[in-house]
Amino acid sequence: MVADATLVLLHPVGLDAGCWQFLDLAETVTPEFPGHGARPRLAATWTLDDAADEVASSVPGRLDVVGVSMGGMVAQHLALRHPGRVRSLVLACTSARAHRQSTLDRADAAARGGMESVLDSTLARWFTASALAQPNHAGVAYARHRLRTDDPVAFAQTWRAMAEHDVVAHLSRIVVPVTVIAGAHDAASPVEQRRAMQRSLPHSRMEVLDGPHMLQLEVPRAFSDAIRRHVEWAARGGPD
Repeated sequence: MVADATLVLLHPVGLDAGCWQFLDLAETVTPEFPGHGARPRLAATWTLDDAADEVASSVPGRLDVVGVSMGGMVAQHLALRHPGRVRSLVLACTSARAHRQSTLDRADAAARGGMESVLDSTLARWFTASALAQPNHAGVAYARHRLRTDDPVAFAQTWRAMAEHDVVAHLSRIVVPVTVIAGAHDAASPVEQRRAMQRSLPHSRMEVLDGPHMLQLEVPRAFSDAIRRHVEWAARGGPD
């Protein structure tokens, strides 16, 4: 890895820094958002802009930012709000605009029924059927345990923050090198939608990996390799 920038990994909704445990990467910074992992939820609502500002204030220097799903949304806000801090982005299985109603519906479902009520549907969006069928799949086991122990109020709070995400009109302002990564079997964030997003980013490239929405948990070796390729490309200045 090229050490001209700090490699920051931003996690999806409902997970925590443990979601990176299967990656083969050195010297990473793995922040956790409010209500995730060991962090309690905030008493007031928070936004993706708040999350981006917190990353910028807590991690010094130039940043190579990797975000998966919600983490990719925060990464976009970070690049837009703090352009001088971001050297490059990896936007994996994420979007430039949330589907507001379905996102709010997920928030309401968790708040109303608790985490068990949304567990199976969430895992089905995140993993392939073959991974879910494996009784000892480490990535699935981690995600299942993490979701079961999540605070449903914090989970709902985060989905409501995501519902406001819409930076489509601002993607052309992100002029750092960007790698958009899609999962070929990602039902939650289809490949063609990621291609459309990539075309709106001026200095970008795209990779499609043979995996689902949670690439870092189901195909961690391929995802690690993709990040290494990105960092080397970004260190050379991006597009050839």
